Amino acid sequence: MTNAIISFIIAALSGMGIGGGGLFVIYLSLFTNIPQITCQGINLLFFILSGGAGLFVHFKKRRFFSVTLLLAVTAMIGAIVGVIIGGFVSNFILRKAFGTMLVITGIFSLKKLSRN
Repeated sequence: MTNAIISFIIAALSGMGIGGGGLFVIYLSLFTNIPQITCQGINLLFFILSGGAGLFVHFKKRRFFSVTLLLAVTAMIGAIVGVIIGGFVSNFILRKAFGTMLVITGIFSLKKLSRN
């Protein structure tokens, strides 16, 4: 039950543009005994399911097909490359790389906010 409540809260944050995917992986890797690569796979599934609202908005604005095609192609390439690399990298390194990526994107986001 706790996982469902936390997943709902993270999905709501993601819908508001707060980077719910990163939060979901952090939650899964810190508070469950799930390996990092599995956490990232669950996060991808979570993102696909929660992305339906975004598709509705793009469809309504008539940008559905161009945006969807671009995202689908780049997501497939990234997923394939990520699975191949993830098979050769230890869980420890995956966790450190993911944490580093979150810190870097957070810094860029803060810099962008300070310019506005």
